[in-house]
Amino acid sequence: MSEHAKDGSIIADHKRPKGEYKMMALLFIICVALFVDSLNSEGLFQGVSAGPGSIPQLVGGSMIIMIIALAMQFLKKGYKEGTFGDLLHHLFDRDVVILLITLTIYGFIVETIHFVPATFLFLVSTMYLLEPKKLWLKVLVSAGTLGVLYLIFTTLFQVVLP
Repeated sequence: MSEHAKDGSIIADHKRPKGEYKMMALLFIICVALFVDSLNSEGLFQGVSAGPGSIPQLVGGSMIIMIIALAMQFLKKGYKEGTFGDLLHHLFDRDVVILLITLTIYGFIVETIHFVPATFLFLVSTMYLLEPKKLWLKVLVSAGTLGVLYLIFTTLFQVVLP
């Protein structure tokens, strides 16, 4: 159950993972670097609304503002930062490692056995490894998702899938 704080906001059922400031700092550095790189192309900051740098500049600037706003929100709520080990534990828990491994395998096999079977195997295996229940439902959801993707890309966009 959720509790309410004095100001009426909802307090989450679980604590925030330790290491959020470190992760925000890393994302901030990446976003600033991407934003600075986007300034090399004509875009909003050069007065060109439809230039090749417009969307990257808009997205990069928005990401920087959102990260700063999130950090200020954490400061206001009294978030306590954890150690670097806490961050590593949070970033590389079982589910994240499973996703990274299955994604890596998918990347290696997608060109060999082609998009449809590789993506189907990726979806079913990832969902099953994350929650080993109702395999038949995972097969149906994977087949349905893949069918919709196939129809959209081959029929609507007329794109040849790998």
